[in-house]
Amino acid sequence: MNEDQLIAAIRQRASNPATRTDFADRGHRELGLPASADAIEAAEREMGCHFHRLHGRLFKEVGNGGFGPGDGLIGIPGGSLDVAERSVIELRQCLFSDHEKLQMQSVVPLCGWGCGIWSCVDCETGAILSVSEFGLRDLEQGLHSWFEDWISGVNLWERMVVVGEMRIQHPRTRQWVVGQKVTGMRGKIWSGK
Repeated sequence: MNEDQLIAAIRQRASNPATRTDFADRGHRELGLPASADAIEAAEREMGCHFHRLHGRLFKEVGNGGFGPGDGLIGIPGGSLDVAERSVIELRQCLFSDHEKLQMQSVVPLCGWGCGIWSCVDCETGAILSVSEFGLRDLEQGLHSWFEDWISGVNLWERMVVVGEMRIQHPRTRQWVVGQKVTGMRGKIWSGK
């Protein structure tokens, strides 16, 4: 699938609130209005890096956040923000220390998954990365194929996390049940350039 076909397929899925994000059954995300070229350039200036070409096109041609894997892409100011009402610029400031930002100038958050887990993109290479308590990991997949998989219904969460079982007591019934928790992340530690 070429990039134009991919964007058309993403636009189609994003147009339906029931399929707009992986978490559409948990809560409604508003699809941000398409971002202007000027708004995208202003965000890039503020971050000190350019968006990956496909990421920028999605902001312009599909919407300024609110659609995609996990809880949906986080928009630039004026778009659909994350659960804490942060734009991708503000989230990037929170996720990475000043020292880390120097080493990861081209890393930009894409979406949240909950549990302090975020998907990011290396804007220079298009590599999909995850950031969590387990560090920054390279999932060895590019942005284009990541979105192709999302369109095809691939469970990107299961591809990203390592899950273990734990016994927990149900708060109402007091019965012991087996639950799951994230015990690690897949992929290799991201080394940058």
